[in-house]
Order: sequence, then structure tokens, then C-alpha cells
Amino acid sequence: MNAARSSRPPEASDGAPRPGLPPAAAALPMERPPRTEVGPLGWLRHNLFSSTFNAGLTLMLAGLLGWLGWLAVRWTVTDANWGVVLKNWRVILFGVYPRAEIWRPAAGLILVFVLGWLTWWVWRRTEMWRMRRPILAAWVISPLVFGLLLGGFELPTLRSIGNGLGYFLFRPDLLSALNAGWRGPVALGLVAAVAAITLDLDRRPLARALSAAALVATALFNLPSALLFSAQVPTALIVLAAGGAGWIVGRWCTRLLSWTEQGRRLVPWLWLAVLVACLFVLTDFKVGRPEFDPVEVLTSVQPSLWSGVLLTLVLATVTAVLSFPFGVLLALGRTSRLPVVRACCVGLIEVVRGVPLITILFMAQVMLPMFLPMNLSIDRVLRAIAGMTIFTAAYLAEVIRGGLQAVPREQVEAARALGLSELLVTALVVLPQALRLVIPAIMGQFVSMFKDTTLVAIIGLLELLGILSSITKQREFLGTVREVYLLAAAFYFVICYAMSVASRRVETRLGVGTR
Repeated sequence: MNAARSSRPPEASDGAPRPGLPPAAAALPMERPPRTEVGPLGWLRHNLFSSTFNAGLTLMLAGLLGWLGWLAVRWTVTDANWGVVLKNWRVILFGVYPRAEIWRPAAGLILVFVLGWLTWWVWRRTEMWRMRRPILAAWVISPLVFGLLLGGFELPTLRSIGNGLGYFLFRPDLLSALNAGWRGPVALGLVAAVAAITLDLDRRPLARALSAAALVATALFNLPSALLFSAQVPTALIVLAAGGAGWIVGRWCTRLLSWTEQGRRLVPWLWLAVLVACLFVLTDFKVGRPEFDPVEVLTSVQPSLWSGVLLTLVLATVTAVLSFPFGVLLALGRTSRLPVVRACCVGLIEVVRGVPLITILFMAQVMLPMFLPMNLSIDRVLRAIAGMTIFTAAYLAEVIRGGLQAVPREQVEAARALGLSELLVTALVVLPQALRLVIPAIMGQFVSMFKDTTLVAIIGLLELLGILSSITKQREFLGTVREVYLLAAAFYFVICYAMSVASRRVETRLGVGTR
């Protein structure tokens, strides 16, 4: 008879009834399971010592691993020559970067580490959720700050501003000789994009009048050069193409910004950013006279001098930042209904994926300058970044395409039934779910790309592996190959493992594989 049917409920040792237990069970004391069945001892017994054969195999492997570990520790402590690392740590970290300017990449690395620590600290505490948006904004700005620290920059003065604008208004024929003919169309494209956003989002007459005035003023700066017909391609055609492209991009961005109130609040900040950018674009060039040239704030350091760990991190970070949006666009283009767009994306993806990365790097070094004007040269580091970006984007496109195909069709139909346009359906419904599903594959591609940065040593760039190989050729460090390659292996392992841990935490937070 159970307790539910008994007329008198069972009582505990202190006299209180214990519902839910039969009288016989209530009288028995509670016992803990044996220590050999639960906990670490239980795991060892069930997994490593479950039988005589498994126990013997475990002891044999433990002895072998212990002996190998002892040999590794003894070599590391007594036999290894770690002086090759201690005496060359500056070269390993910064390569041939000018010694007087080493504080600049060091400050950039400290900035990245501080942002990483703040991100970890804030995201672990829900009460600090207001700090998340400023930290994300800092991460967006950090590549620009890091690039300015590494490469150096100049600031225009009042004289250089007036002189630069005077060239556009009165001497447009000299702009091509100063390699500044592209600056006017670029400024017009930026202003046209923000003007298109403002005219669609901001209904106030004053805002519309100011945006139209800014667009007209930028067009007037391009008018004198547009009236010249000395170039092979008419400058007027370039100006019209730049303005039209900027207007189309602005209208496309309007569809995304108009969906939320925060998008409308971004308009004043966009104007501030584009005005500063146009000021630099139109006036930040040298004319050969120091009194009219911009003031050099940080000494210019060519990317060809970037090397060591610095170059490895720059290659990996810039390639990841550039290849991800490019890969998303290629994936969307491959699934597009437009035959021309789909054919171009499929052709690019298949050609790049069918060629080794080293071939892409050689093509970027040799063939990319052939498609550029004669007076425009790109540094080898930038060409390597371009090749790695195209290669990584092609693989990311296939990964993201798998995520796009995994999104249920009902989600798209429901979004269309709510009246969303195709752009909003893709940006707000399809892409978030697709990217969430392929987070492990995306991170795996980034880990592979990070290790592939060692291939740039073949084209003459001294990243970490190239610097370490050159160090071993020093007379006093001959025969220290094992030490430097062990250091390289530890560096790549730590970075790749940290990326994997971050990926798993993102997957856990987003519930990948659970719902």
C-alpha cells in the first residue's frame, strides 16, 4: 500500500510526516553512493580502468606520456637556447619597423587588448548593458585608429585647405599632375549618398535645404574639372558616375535606416563624418611647397616596413574585416534571381576556390598593378591583403550560402506577408538566422585564414614565420630552429584556441544547435 492510499501518512524521525514515501522507505536512512561510482574516481573507473586490458593500456600510455613530457621539460629548461627569443623580442614583435616609432604599434596593441578586456567585462554583467553600444562603436573605429597609428597621418592647415580648394576651382588642369583628380568625384559620391539619406528620412525643410546646398557646393567644386576634355575618359563622365553611384548607395541605405528610429538619429552624425571626410579628401595632398602642404602629425611609415607579429595580426584582422561583408554579398548574389548577377558571383567563387592561395597571392603581386593607372602604385602588403580577402570571401560565400538555404521558407513568406520589402526581408529576417546557423563554419574559416598568413613569406613579406627564419640565420643563433618554431607554434595555437573559445561562447549565447 502506498502513502497516497494509507490512512496514516508516514512520519519522519522527528515525528513529522514524510509524504510521498512508503512507511518502510521512510524508516531507512539515506545513503550516499560509493565514491568509486561518482565523481572523478567514478569517471576514471568507467573510462580508463573498466577492465584489466584498459587498465594496462592506460598505465602504459601514462608512462609513455610521462617520459615524453619529462624529455620536453628537460630540453625546455636545460638544453634550449632561449636567448634567441630574449635578444630578438623587439624584432619578433615589430620586425623592421623604425625603432623610434615602435611606441605606435605598441599603443595600438594595448588599445586592442583594453577593448577586448572591456568587452569581456561588460558582456558578463547585465546591469552594464548601456556600455555595450559605446564599446561596439569603439570596435568599429579601432581599425581606423590603428591604421593611423601604424601608417602615420597629416592634418590640413588653413593655408592647405584654401590652396587645395583653389586648385579645384581655378587650376583643375594641375590636379592630374598632383595625382588628385580622383578626389573631387569621391567627395561628390560621399555627399550624394548622405544627401539621399537625408532627403528620404528627414522631413524638416531646413535639413533638406542644407543637404541640397552641400550637394550643390560639392558639384560646383567638380564643375571646372568636368569641363576639361584633355583626359582619355571625360572627367564629366567620371563625376556623373560618382554622383549617381553615391545617390544609389544612399537610397539603398535609406531602406535599412528608415526601419528604426535610431536610423533617423544617425543622419546628423553621418553629415559630420562626411564633412570631415570630404575636407580631408579635397585638401589632404602635397603641392611641393612646404608652406601650403598639410602638417605631418605622425611620421609616415610605409606598409613594406611592417613585419613580425605586427604584420601577422594586421593581415589577419584586415582580411577578416574586409572578407566577411564581401562574402555575404557574394552569397546573396549567388542566390539572386538576376541571371547576370548570379552568373558573375558563381564565376568568381568557382574560379577563386579552384586556385590555391599562393597562386592568388602571386597574381595580386604581379597582375593587380596592371589594372591600375601608371601613376598609382600599391604597396606589397596591401596587394597581399587584397589577394587574401578575395580568397577568404569566396569560401565564406559558400559557407553563408549554406546558411541561407537552411532558413525555412515559411519565415520569408511570413515576412513578405507583413509588408516588408525584399531588402528588409533579407537584412532583418534571413541573414540573422543564416549567420547564426553557420557561426562554427565561419570561425573555422577565419582560423584557417589566420594560419594561412604564413604563406605571404613566399612573396617576400616578413610576417612572424619569415622573421623567425631570418633570425635563425644569425651567426650566434645557428641551430636554434626548434626554439623559434616552437615559439611560432605556441603563438598560433594560443590565438586559434582563443578564437575557438570565443566562437563557442557566441554559439552558447545564441543557442546554436539547441533551438
